[in-house]
Amino acid sequence: MILTADFETTTEAPARVWAIGLCEIANPDIFIYGNSIDWLFDWLINSEESHTLYFHNLRFDGQFILFYLFTHGYEWTDEKNLKQGQFKTLISDMGMFYSITVCFEDGGKDDKKEVTFLDSLKILNFSVKQIAKGFGLPIMKGEIDYKAERPVGHILTQEEVDYLRNDVQIVAMALAVLFKQGLKKMTAGSNAFHDFKTTFGKKHFEKMFPIPENDKEIRKAYKGGFTYLNPAFAEKEVFDGHVFDVNSLYPSVMYFKMMPFGVPVRFTGRYEDDKLYPLYVQRIKCQFELKPGKIPTIQLKGNLAFIPTQYLSDSGDEIVEMTLTNVDLKLFFEQYEVYNIEYLDGFKFMGAYDLFKDYIDKWTAVKIGSTKTKNAAMRSLAKLMLNSLYGKFSLNPKVQSKVPYFDRVNKVVKYKLGPEEEREPIYIPVGAFITAYAREVTIRASQAIKDLSIKKYGKDMYIYSDTDSIHTLLPVEDVETIIETSDTELGKWAHESDFVAGKFLHQKCYCEAEIVSDEEYESLLADEETRSRCTIFDGVKTFLKVTCAGMSSGCYKYVTWENFRTGEAFKGKLLHNNVEGGAILKEVDFTIK
Repeated sequence: MILTADFETTTEAPARVWAIGLCEIANPDIFIYGNSIDWLFDWLINSEESHTLYFHNLRFDGQFILFYLFTHGYEWTDEKNLKQGQFKTLISDMGMFYSITVCFEDGGKDDKKEVTFLDSLKILNFSVKQIAKGFGLPIMKGEIDYKAERPVGHILTQEEVDYLRNDVQIVAMALAVLFKQGLKKMTAGSNAFHDFKTTFGKKHFEKMFPIPENDKEIRKAYKGGFTYLNPAFAEKEVFDGHVFDVNSLYPSVMYFKMMPFGVPVRFTGRYEDDKLYPLYVQRIKCQFELKPGKIPTIQLKGNLAFIPTQYLSDSGDEIVEMTLTNVDLKLFFEQYEVYNIEYLDGFKFMGAYDLFKDYIDKWTAVKIGSTKTKNAAMRSLAKLMLNSLYGKFSLNPKVQSKVPYFDRVNKVVKYKLGPEEEREPIYIPVGAFITAYAREVTIRASQAIKDLSIKKYGKDMYIYSDTDSIHTLLPVEDVETIIETSDTELGKWAHESDFVAGKFLHQKCYCEAEIVSDEEYESLLADEETRSRCTIFDGVKTFLKVTCAGMSSGCYKYVTWENFRTGEAFKGKLLHNNVEGGAILKEVDFTIK
């Protein structure tokens, strides 16, 4: 049986499960519950079949499961085939929980009884509340007092039972939508990748995307999204701004841009035009200096002379080595004066425009169709499938797992790193070019906004870029003359929002008093979590939208326009602590740095 599961746990050490709910995904009306982790394992052990249980955030609930296993005589193993009383785990070196599998009975292949605990958060990367809303479900997440005293043997109140039922039913209903489409892999990326290979054809895929022998060298050209704050606006208050977002940035470049395929061909020196191999990554050595009025686009990682997250205005006295796609290289020459360049070598690729067309057409049609029929569940699934594919091509072949063990002195589950392992990569050239094209889209639009504002108004009105969005003071009618806009069209810029005032402290750290409709304002005002950030500015209804890397959503209600500043501390950050019995979330302050 495949079920969703949820623990409710005490908030002080030693930690304890005081409620457990289970819901069958194929039939969400089937719901059972208990009031201890012993109840769960008794139910699993006495069941006549194997089960799969999805917890929404296995990293937390998994601590209770592992504590139970270690304290009840179960033994961790790295063997593929489990024997009775053994369990295995899949936990990344970053502490991401993917699975825990336990063997209760080892009676041969047909009689073996196991339970596998999986993480639905890896498939649906949203809160339970967001899932209910996004999938248009007939039930919503409830509220209970987490800090109330609940002794051992506590009999659940009807309110607690209803809360528990809603939590597991919401996730079950959402997973059922995916399962009906045959999407039963462990992560959203794996689901998208499996569906793409099915659409594309497995044999065709292997022919077009052979595993590259030179993954390590080509991977140096793979970089993330473009996130940059114009220094002119750092730590400043700005007024009357606008936000533009690209409609499905990564799917759009996969759809419209030439993508690499086939076996990479090495070349030495400088790439020479080759109609059969029009795409390439080039390794160079050089010095550089940003041209006047240009936005910097180069970061240098793995070089101790430079801060890896900082976009550089020059290379100083260093002659630096870089590996760039031809997309990045062209931008590099446009933005910088380049000196003492030496072309070392690189790899070239065949290219095509329609590699991802069928897949994107398929899920775009689902998205459009479900929007028309108001099927929120299928619309959310389509968006998930469109945005989850690209990252899979960049899968890192080097992996290292964490191995759980039990500290008997402190009575707590701890972890140690296992040996480094290698798995087969998929096709890093695609990942490198998708992200390069995406950066190009955002950088070129950002530069165009900067140039026009200086030319027309004599001042820089470009504020900030974050992957697929641009924040600017340039009037909307001016922006629309230099970038293509549409609320829905793939790859075009949507006028996402307007803000009365904004503060941008640094990358990934800003707030905006966003203009909202009367209906939105009333809804936000009615929610205890968002009420404090609702304000009327000169008769305009606004909501203080906060983006701050590392800040928990629990901090947001304490943020105001006045106190959003560097050095300010906010209550509400929940810190995960492993303790006797499992884990607790300890509230600590978050400080903006």
